[in-house]
Amino acid sequence: MIRFSYQLHDFRHWLTDLSNLLNLPVKGGIMEFPPQLGEGTIRASHLPTGFSYVVMKCLVKDDLVFFRRESSPKGLCLFFNPAPFLSSTSHEEETDFPRDTPIRRIGIYFPAGFLRQHLRKDILEDLFRYTDSHPNPITKDPTPFEYRSLIEDIFAVDERSVLSHLVLHNRVLLLAEKFLNAFLTKATFSLPDGKAWVKGKEKDLDALKSIVQILSDTQLNKFPSIETLSKTAMMSSTKLKTRFKQIYGMKLYEFYNRNRLEQAREMLRTGDFSVKQVGINIGFSNLSNFAKAFKKEFGVLPKEVLKNK
Repeated sequence: MIRFSYQLHDFRHWLTDLSNLLNLPVKGGIMEFPPQLGEGTIRASHLPTGFSYVVMKCLVKDDLVFFRRESSPKGLCLFFNPAPFLSSTSHEEETDFPRDTPIRRIGIYFPAGFLRQHLRKDILEDLFRYTDSHPNPITKDPTPFEYRSLIEDIFAVDERSVLSHLVLHNRVLLLAEKFLNAFLTKATFSLPDGKAWVKGKEKDLDALKSIVQILSDTQLNKFPSIETLSKTAMMSSTKLKTRFKQIYGMKLYEFYNRNRLEQAREMLRTGDFSVKQVGINIGFSNLSNFAKAFKKEFGVLPKEVLKNK
């Protein structure tokens, strides 16, 4: 059995320590397993923004155990294996891989300095409170669709390409952005044991959840009036707009628009609908307005998503 015990401060140093344990070289941030030990690679790098990442695409011919010891100051580690799991380095964590098990795992480490610099204190407190709620990972869940294409791109990168670093950095940043954005825009998160974790201490969360259900309804093709939403939430319009922005990080219409555009992208990816059909289905009577809104949200036109299907 190979047991690797470590404290996580940077994935580049983590890979160096692992390579020393296995007596394998690291070249250009990549450690390759020889045939006698297994196959595949582990790659680690550091981004200018201050955090680091690791991509494991390998198989080991022995039982492999990663044991992360507590470390301070505490940072956050986000793994995709396959579903996303966030943990704090203030907790011990052990991950076992039986021999001859294919390992496909992406890890992103946010050090304490990065977190203090880039996240508001209340958001950071919520993140740590979330990790304290369930510190042990469970990896049986399927990967949510919003992460799949990015993860596939990462594992498909040709390590010999001169652009591999650029592609990896870009996709890792997008993964981090999607997870943190989801955290900011959801009042509740599912824990690995199936229980719900509620963000914040807002007494109006239950009322706001009913608004979220309305705005996320795939059958909704028109934004409801603020008056209607206020009556549903039993709040004044001012309080509703203020509370919603505090909890979900965006305005009511912005939330509605983002959800329907996400729905549109998934419809286009199936290849079963034309751009016009998709626009009409999500409530756009003007095709030009749909195309503009879609490109503003995703950086590409709807027809480009359809063409690449």
